[in-house]
Amino acid sequence: MLVSKNSLWQKAQTVELKIDEGILPEFSLWFDKKIPENTKKELIDFVVWMEDNFRIPITLSVEFEYRHYLVSKKGERVGFIFYWSDFSPYPVFGINDSLPLIRLPVRTEYYTIEEILSSFLTAIAYYYAWLCNEMHEEYTLDEQEIEDILQKHLSNKAKEQQGAL
Repeated sequence: MLVSKNSLWQKAQTVELKIDEGILPEFSLWFDKKIPENTKKELIDFVVWMEDNFRIPITLSVEFEYRHYLVSKKGERVGFIFYWSDFSPYPVFGINDSLPLIRLPVRTEYYTIEEILSSFLTAIAYYYAWLCNEMHEEYTLDEQEIEDILQKHLSNKAKEQQGAL
C-alpha cells in the first residue's frame, strides 16, 4: 500500500461517483511544443505509473506549459493551478465544464524533474480532495505523504532502469 489507511488518497480510491459513459477514468494530457522530449517522456512515465497505482475515476486534464511558473488570480507565482467546479452533493459527471483541469509549468532548466513531479502530486492531492468533497479553507495537504509517493515512484523507476541493464 502506497498510502496510509486513513489518508485522503485512500478515501479517493473508494469514493462512489455517478459518471456518464463518456467520462474516462484517466489523465488527459496536453504538452506545450517547447517541452523537451525527454521531459515529456518522464511526465508520461509518471502518469502511467499513477494510473497503475491509483484510481483516477474522472478524467483529469493536465496542461504542461513551458514556463517557470504560473500566476494565480491573486497575482501570486504558483507551481500549479487546479481548476474545478464546486458541488455540494455528488453530481452526475458528464458535462465537460464540470471536469477538473491542472495547469503545470515545466522548465527543467530551473527545476528538477523531481520538483516538477512534486508539484504535480500536490495538484493531484487537490484533485482527490475535490473528489472526496473535502475542498474547504481548513483543508491541508499531507506533505509527507506526497513525498512518500514521489519517493516510491522514483524507487520504482530506478529498479526498472536497473532491470533494463
